[in-house]
Amino acid sequence: MLDRIDDRSCIDLVEVPLESVPENIQQIIRTHQAFRESKVFGTQGLGSPEEYEKLVLEDDDGCRTFEYFNKGLSYMMSGGEEDRPVFQVFTHFMLLQDQGNV
Repeated sequence: MLDRIDDRSCIDLVEVPLESVPENIQQIIRTHQAFRESKVFGTQGLGSPEEYEKLVLEDDDGCRTFEYFNKGLSYMMSGGEEDRPVFQVFTHFMLLQDQGNV
C-alpha cells in the first residue's frame, strides 16, 4: 500500500497466491463487472495524506490493474450496494497486508 502518493518510500509489494485467497473474494474478482478490465475507483483529493491502493491481477485473462483512491472516505460518501464487492476485495488484501499474512 502506498501511504502517500508523493512518498514513494512507503510502497509495499506483495504477491498473493490464488490458493490463499478465500473463495468469496475469488468469486467477486471472477464475476463482478468492475474487475473485467483495468479501472480506477474512489476520488482523489479527499484526504491528507491521500490514501492510495493498487491491485494487480494476473490470470488467464491477462494482467489488469486496479487503483483505489481514498477507499474508506469514497465508499462512505458515495458508495452504494453496487460498490460493496469492490470495497470488500480491496479491504481483504489491505487487511492481509496489515496483519502480516502476506
